[in-house]
Amino acid sequence: MRSLGKLLLAGWTLLLPDLVLGETDVSLKPYSAEYRVSKGSFVIGRATITLSLSSDDRYTYRAFTAPVGLAAVFRKDEITELSEGRLRNDQVIPSRYLYTHKRPKRTRQVNLDFNWRTGRVANRTPDSNWSMEIHEGTQDKFSQQLALSLALSRGEKSAEYQVADGGLLKSYRYTEISREPIRIESGHYQTIKLERNKGDKPSRTTLWFAPDLNFLPVRIAKHEKDGDYVMELISVSWLDQKS
Repeated sequence: MRSLGKLLLAGWTLLLPDLVLGETDVSLKPYSAEYRVSKGSFVIGRATITLSLSSDDRYTYRAFTAPVGLAAVFRKDEITELSEGRLRNDQVIPSRYLYTHKRPKRTRQVNLDFNWRTGRVANRTPDSNWSMEIHEGTQDKFSQQLALSLALSRGEKSAEYQVADGGLLKSYRYTEISREPIRIESGHYQTIKLERNKGDKPSRTTLWFAPDLNFLPVRIAKHEKDGDYVMELISVSWLDQKS
């Protein structure tokens, strides 16, 4: 189930030129999406991801992942990931990040508070307490996906984010490697395919984003030592705009 949580931390060139992507309306739209998580040929989990926006440009981005099917018989883990913050000048500015991994005998938590006035982020949990300096553009592990969707909507082919993680600033780099059509349960999409590198390590994660779905990730594949994990979009509902 740890790999499930990591998945939630993502031919088109012949159809639309890059200029069109650059002219796309750069904005995020509130939604609720369901994803299926598989390991090999077995479905092991279901994830629900929601994005809510307020009239004062604040966002709430939440994911909940739980085992299903046979996996639910052996594992009772539940993972909740939450990022809250503000959108300003097409930039994602996180203010709070919460990660909770519930196990039958133990619960692990990460609770980050971003203080942009002092330029520091702090983690306050029973298991870990630390504080460190941050700079403009720093993301949490979940908000970087929103920032990446915005970057793709501006026509950018690569993006790099400094992410507050475990008392360190870690570099996550995303690079476009192709544009290709894919067919999954929720539909047939032309996608932008990217690979993700964490620091200097070789890429183990590939993401597919669909411009027709406001640059929503429709597939995420991750290679782990115990096998390959894939998360695919099952359905998406667009919610009312800012309330």
